[in-house]
Amino acid sequence: MTTEIYPARPTLETSTAPDPEVMERPQRRRFTAEYKMSIVRHADACTRKGEVGALLRREGLYASALTEWRQ
Repeated sequence: MTTEIYPARPTLETSTAPDPEVMERPQRRRFTAEYKMSIVRHADACTRKGEVGALLRREGLYASALTEWRQ
C-alpha cells in the first residue's frame, strides 16, 4: 500500500498558461491643497491617544503623507 504524501502537482500539460494581457497601472491619487490643510488641521486638533491613527485609517492615508504635508 502506498500513501501519497504530496498532492498531485500540476504539470506543463495540466497547468494553464498565464494571461499575457498587461494589467493597467493604477492611477495615483492627487490631493488638493485645501484637503491637505483640512487633514493637517484635523490631526492637530486630535487630543486623545489613537485619534490621529483613526483619522488616517478613515481617510485611507499613511502617516508619512501627514508628516510631509506638515512641512
